[in-house]
Amino acid sequence: MFAERQMTDFQPVTAARVHEEIRNLTRQGEFFEVTRRSYSFGERLAFINAAETMLDILQSARNHGDAEFLVYEANRLTYADFFKAADAFAAWLQRAREIQPGDRVALAMSNRPEWLIAFAGAILVGAIVVPINSWGKADELSFAIHDSGASVVVLDRARFDLVSNRLPDLDTHVVIAESVDCMPAESVHFLTEILDTWPGHAYEVASPDTESACLVLYTSGSTGFPKGVVHHHAAVCQVHMNMMFLGFLTMQLEGQREFQGGATRETPLLTVPLFHATGLNSGFLVPASLGHKVVMMRKWNRDAALQLIHDERITNISSVPAILMDLLSSPDFNSYDTSSLIRVASAGAATPSGLPELIRTRLGEPNRSTGYAMTETLAVATTMSGCVYDLKPDSAGILSPIMEMRFASTGGDVLPPGQPGEIQMRGITCTTGYWRSPEATADVMTGDGWLKSGDIGYLDEDGFLHVTGRIKEIVIRGGENIFPGEIESVAYQHPAVKEVVVFGVDDVAMGEELVMVCYCQEALQHAEVELREFLGLHLAGYKVPRHIVFSRDPLPRNASEKLHKLKVRERFIAGNV
Repeated sequence: MFAERQMTDFQPVTAARVHEEIRNLTRQGEFFEVTRRSYSFGERLAFINAAETMLDILQSARNHGDAEFLVYEANRLTYADFFKAADAFAAWLQRAREIQPGDRVALAMSNRPEWLIAFAGAILVGAIVVPINSWGKADELSFAIHDSGASVVVLDRARFDLVSNRLPDLDTHVVIAESVDCMPAESVHFLTEILDTWPGHAYEVASPDTESACLVLYTSGSTGFPKGVVHHHAAVCQVHMNMMFLGFLTMQLEGQREFQGGATRETPLLTVPLFHATGLNSGFLVPASLGHKVVMMRKWNRDAALQLIHDERITNISSVPAILMDLLSSPDFNSYDTSSLIRVASAGAATPSGLPELIRTRLGEPNRSTGYAMTETLAVATTMSGCVYDLKPDSAGILSPIMEMRFASTGGDVLPPGQPGEIQMRGITCTTGYWRSPEATADVMTGDGWLKSGDIGYLDEDGFLHVTGRIKEIVIRGGENIFPGEIESVAYQHPAVKEVVVFGVDDVAMGEELVMVCYCQEALQHAEVELREFLGLHLAGYKVPRHIVFSRDPLPRNASEKLHKLKVRERFIAGNV
């Protein structure tokens, strides 16, 4: 089904070969040269040929002119169409709303062209864009709008309905991307009217410094309200270059993958929310700068996705494991022509053990990838794709050439190589702090400028990262430190386990005891003995949970589509699992 790749000129891929290729590609004089550059916050590793600001990236996209850019339901936009609309919105922001560089423009919409148009327009006039999690409830949306001090917020109809009765308290101008039934107030505007009446109006394009803030991304924590993660233009541009570097590295190692199945150009299916760092970068900025056609979905629906893959000749899809599992598990999968798919990326959560094999079964041998990162690192830390992924598919990949990583004990001491500890990072893409929250910033940064992840992991002898758990999730049972992530990874190796969460509960005798809550295929439901025996084959006895509970329904997830461990724990304690 897949076109054969010419491998005759390529050496066998080993971990040593991968690191050698990275050194060659990033050495002095190469296009992807990496060096230490000085910034106001210290020296950082950086690609010397990366763009300086996001406006440079948008200009690259603008140059693609009449090429088709966006496909969304029945709508199709060329690059020229897109930038005509973005320029109109930029002119309105600057001339009608007097938006100045550094003012905030918030976006709270599902994935749609209007999201991207508003984003580009705001960046063009130097605003700081605040992408808000569109899955949030009224309190969460209102909090982000108020906390960021947004002068303008662009909403789709669903988000407008959530906060419409709170508008007087938010002190912001609202732009609605869709029609609504009510008569809006003077501070409410319709995007369609702006785009109809403002094309051709002149505005002054911003000239931001590379260290000027351009993004505030709100994290989706499991407790309390989220924090606004601030990123500057240099970070976004380095992420952009890093993604292109990773693609070139894979090509150097395994050769160029040819289009197949009738595809004639790069056509990603955008399923990751644009309010996520990954969605914004891999779903918009990178493909736009390279002239790709991007196919958008308002919300996930596997049948609709399969139809789009069939009709639009989708070449790559990047999403969380749950969505990929849903897509590839469709009983109607073989009814659609998916032969154009040559790249599949999984990120944002632990990869279920059955996913790589399911990808091979359904798609043959597409380029697979995964990685580890945080909102605070703008989705850069470790990654692997293609033949590098195949070396250690259970790891989180190798370190980006623009990121430094170390590991620390719970007391803050830096640990020797190979010893598990808290993952700490330092890099140009790391946040400079949380929006208007110096206390939270101090909590997440070390005294010498390293970002504390809260995750436990280690680098193996080949330089691959292994993430084993969260610091706050460590269970101390009878004096033994136990990482729930290790137990979850073993449980996922059982073919019937679909979702699993492990956590600790208080115990008089042991201090804490382990609880495992599973959502399984019907064949394993209530087969506690079988699962317990399976765990015992792979884990020390003290790591096998005392309590194993089977959930009838899929486990709850947070706004980032990650399993919501706190809610599962609360349900267990309340006896509602």
